[in-house]
Amino acid sequence: MRTMNGRGSLLIAAALLIICAVAPVLSDAQIVGPCAETVTKYCKDVTPGGGRIMKCLSDHRDDQSMACRDWLQDQNKSLKELNTACPGEIASLCNFDPPDTIRLYICLDHNYMVLKSDCRDKLREIKDRLQ
Repeated sequence: MRTMNGRGSLLIAAALLIICAVAPVLSDAQIVGPCAETVTKYCKDVTPGGGRIMKCLSDHRDDQSMACRDWLQDQNKSLKELNTACPGEIASLCNFDPPDTIRLYICLDHNYMVLKSDCRDKLREIKDRLQ
């Protein structure tokens, strides 16, 4: 069985923040990734956090590149998979409103040792997809 050490968890978290164009802690100048152009053009006045950037991206779906659409579809898929595999863990450890895939992933990863095996397996699967 593979476990994640503290450094591995930090590297995963850092990679997720860099990969994601809409992570709430990034300023417009720092946005990178497949949705950067859409965010810069249509969502520059949106305050990050609380799912507002994701809502803005949803509102401008027709203005997105295919890469951005694919990325958003993958984020939604990952969120659904985590909700299916980890409902108890999410409710007790990582209950965010609105749901945020990045924060949820980081929270579950941070609590990896107390997760049930199905949840751990799904988390590892998503991690492997990101590499």
